[in-house]
Amino acid sequence: MFGKEPMESLDREALYFFHTYERIPLEIDRGEGVYLFAPDGKRYLDMFGGLAVNALGYAHPKVLEAIGRQARKYIHLSNYYLQEPQIQLAELLVKHSGFSKVFFTNSGTEAIEGAIKIARKWGSNRGKSEIISFTNAFHGRTMGALSMMDRPKYRDGYEPLLQNFRIIKFNDAQELRKAVGAKTLAVVTEFVQGEGGICPVSPEMSDEIDTLRKKFGFLLIADEIQSGIGRTGKLFGFGHYRASPDIVVVAKPLGGGLPLGAILGNSAV
Repeated sequence: MFGKEPMESLDREALYFFHTYERIPLEIDRGEGVYLFAPDGKRYLDMFGGLAVNALGYAHPKVLEAIGRQARKYIHLSNYYLQEPQIQLAELLVKHSGFSKVFFTNSGTEAIEGAIKIARKWGSNRGKSEIISFTNAFHGRTMGALSMMDRPKYRDGYEPLLQNFRIIKFNDAQELRKAVGAKTLAVVTEFVQGEGGICPVSPEMSDEIDTLRKKFGFLLIADEIQSGIGRTGKLFGFGHYRASPDIVVVAKPLGGGLPLGAILGNSAV
């Protein structure tokens, strides 16, 4: 269907890679705007968008110019050095989000792991240890992320997962009331579930989380990896609610295609 050359590439891919993705037998030569181009010049409308990464499309001139300008200076430094572009991005995120501090990561799943660590540290001297998440969610593929997800296709074969995680039915306020208690450390949610089918948190559920948080004093962690950075018409998906998370994780469109994520935290953490 796609010609001889892509199938040869598909055979080579199968030979050298761990088989974690079911590849489409289509080789991509370049991208431009919302389109991808095969080596023979055939154009395809890209409905993946880099799995929610390429918010500005392919080959955006400002993105390319910024990457080229920085690459000519340096590509990587350790965090022992001050880096003005890094500080500028942190300033922008703090200014527009209203949060207090930023920690940068290489990916969304790393940001999730970092958020878990921040929550654990915060709860270590408060007698709080249990993290509650919801069915149908997707938080990443590392062990902490998998521990907050219920879908067998991601979890099966990787047990035992981390302890003190509890997964309850999405948008079931009654079940949440039964689950939350004095030992609840954090509630983690996508306010708009991405891979789960574009399912928003119900207003009732959002209000219940807020009510229970005031009563039991747990942290609210918002996973905005897919719904953040403007994809819902607001900077974050939780902006459509009265919710005020303590920790927010972002990635994907934040880097415009480069490996970049971030954890945002308020003064409580």
